[in-house]
Amino acid sequence: MTIAIRLAGHARPTAAALSWCGVVALLAGALLVHPALSRQGENVATSLLLYVAGATAWNLIGGMGGQFSLAQSTFVGVGGYTTVMVMLTRGWSTVPALLAAGVAGATLAAVMGAVLFRLRGAYFTIGSLAFALAALSWMTVWSFTGATQGLSAPLALVPTPSATFTLAVLLAVAAIGAGVAIAHSRYGLRLMAVRDDEDVADSLGVAPFLTKLGALVVSGVLTSLVGAAFAMTTISIEPFSAFGVGWTISFVVMAIVGGLGTVWGPAIGAVVVYYGLTVQLQQFPTVSAIVSGLLIVVLITFLPNGLLGALQNLTRFLVRRRPAST
Repeated sequence: MTIAIRLAGHARPTAAALSWCGVVALLAGALLVHPALSRQGENVATSLLLYVAGATAWNLIGGMGGQFSLAQSTFVGVGGYTTVMVMLTRGWSTVPALLAAGVAGATLAAVMGAVLFRLRGAYFTIGSLAFALAALSWMTVWSFTGATQGLSAPLALVPTPSATFTLAVLLAVAAIGAGVAIAHSRYGLRLMAVRDDEDVADSLGVAPFLTKLGALVVSGVLTSLVGAAFAMTTISIEPFSAFGVGWTISFVVMAIVGGLGTVWGPAIGAVVVYYGLTVQLQQFPTVSAIVSGLLIVVLITFLPNGLLGALQNLTRFLVRRRPAST
């Protein structure tokens, strides 16, 4: 019944309008604050925005789509290596290199989806992890990409820190914008219907494979672009940093902390986990790891809908209490 209602329903225009206003505010605010940032502040803000984009991109397939993928690090690595490779071998500048990274991400997503969407639930999750580990192992022995030695981008073609910050802003806005567009569209209703019950959605005329594949492709393209941007900030890349599952873990934790399956939850989670814990406790990495673990346990136990869900519940409670108190 829930799925049928979703498929027949329409997104609330007010919620969509507010979300789009938030996207515009993020874009304007980041660009206005940029001139006042120090070089260190600019670097931190760039990384934060890229984590926002990465966590939001994973949430499209993992939260809204319900496909708990652990292969997101593969997209980061493919995007980073594609960018550096075309810069080295073709001499391409930033924009063409980013386009190549996006195409590589879309191609990888299509291949991954064709293979992994034959699986469901825990089998899909395990299969995606195996896919990521296989990609990492392959990159450590592939001489064409430098194997374990990695690659370094030509300095003359690497964008300036200011340009990279602008790129990070655009990626964060694009990722959140994609989340808003999907959440408030009929495609988003079909995607969440597949997430809730794939068999029932199929019986109602929804094509589960194509629906999930669309979300994976969008997620893969965005994540590959995030990987490309990170490669431009580090200049040198190697398999264990580019394809390491740490990327996936970070994105998943951020999405869960902020609110899995919501539009703005992953962004909130990225701010809390990256800036609130990683940056502020960077001199105490052990403490940061312990606090992150405890935070996840507390949220899963007491606030399963994340920080955003808790805020929404508090708002509803206050609204319900207001007539009684007057």
